[in-house]
Amino acid sequence: MKPHTRSSAKGSMFLPAIFVMMLVALVVFGVLPSAQNIVKTRFAIEELEADLKEQKLLRPIYLALQQRKKKSPPEGISVNELQPLKIADLAELPEVFESLARESDVELVSATPQVRSLQGGREMLLIDARMRGDFFTFNNLLNRLNEMRFIESIETFSIDVTDLGNEMSLSVWLAIK
Repeated sequence: MKPHTRSSAKGSMFLPAIFVMMLVALVVFGVLPSAQNIVKTRFAIEELEADLKEQKLLRPIYLALQQRKKKSPPEGISVNELQPLKIADLAELPEVFESLARESDVELVSATPQVRSLQGGREMLLIDARMRGDFFTFNNLLNRLNEMRFIESIETFSIDVTDLGNEMSLSVWLAIK
């Protein structure tokens, strides 16, 4: 008997087919994902370069603002150290707001403490105040408010024109202890 021999056509096609399949698998599973990662990395680098250029442009502006921030405030604006009111002194708040209005040439319509602002153990009290007067005297009032050391911040401020004249409404946070 003759030993089994392969036909030369089948044998000659089998090895190149396996080689081509391995080459295709290498390209599909190795080269294409790497190429996609390279494109993503290139895009990320371009974004970072754009951010860097923007930061280089904005850095001098930022440094100038930092220098300006270190300077003293403009004339007419004072920066006072906050000195909280004692809870025992809260009973005198109506007189404080009345004298503030009188010194600023405005009429105090109302000054209402918002008791709910004290909930949760806060150390601040919200006061809603309404005052009536000439528009230009409100500037005096705001300057005097700025000088009060127990004023934490002004939350809202509005000026309304009514039949009785100009009315200013403001909500002020007072520091208390």
